[in-house]
Amino acid sequence: MKDKKLPISLHLEELRSRLMICFFFVLILALISFVYWHKIINIIWLRDISLIYISPQEAFLTRIKVSVICGILFSMPIILYQIWKFIKPALTPKEQKFTVVLGTVSIFLFFLAVYFNVFIVSPIVINFFLISAQPALTPLISVSNYTSFLLNMTVAFAFISQFPLFMVIASTLGIVSSESFSKYRKPMIIVIFTLAAVITPPDALSQLALALPMWGLYEFGLILIKLLCKLDKRKKAG
Repeated sequence: MKDKKLPISLHLEELRSRLMICFFFVLILALISFVYWHKIINIIWLRDISLIYISPQEAFLTRIKVSVICGILFSMPIILYQIWKFIKPALTPKEQKFTVVLGTVSIFLFFLAVYFNVFIVSPIVINFFLISAQPALTPLISVSNYTSFLLNMTVAFAFISQFPLFMVIASTLGIVSSESFSKYRKPMIIVIFTLAAVITPPDALSQLALALPMWGLYEFGLILIKLLCKLDKRKKAG
């Protein structure tokens, strides 16, 4: 608790050092991803597609973009840990335990969402588009367009995976009550489908592929909030 009385300059210095640690790990993991670029492409590449590049620099720039995104994705546990270490002195022991649990669940949901999109959702969506174009058209997909589609979907899924945690935090802090989340379920479903239309590629299937998991995560968040409310009432009654 004494850390709260430290001068602002020391807090800024600590923030700087933790940002540097995050940047260091992102850079190292991005460089590793750059070296093993071909293995990453082989993992995310659908074998039915022949990827091409249509400009001299396209393949190289795509390699850099994929490497940076992979560096950020793989560094997420370290980034979250550095955030937690920075705010830890300002938290009570109970709040520290709560944030550790939330952080662990957050990391699990994050990587689960990435896996779910890369290996299940995106292949289904891409195959659907390929089948719908046959036999009249032959696909000539550039590596830039392919990876951009996949990365955009992955980032979107990674973001929405944190939906239940945002709901739990908002409820715990008293920003939004559990009753409000239940009361405004229908308007939230409309918001979810609208948001999915904004952050996904402009096609109905991609929007649906994102909106349905978002809806499911919203319902999961409601269940978590209700369980936490019941546990809190039992503790107060005890």
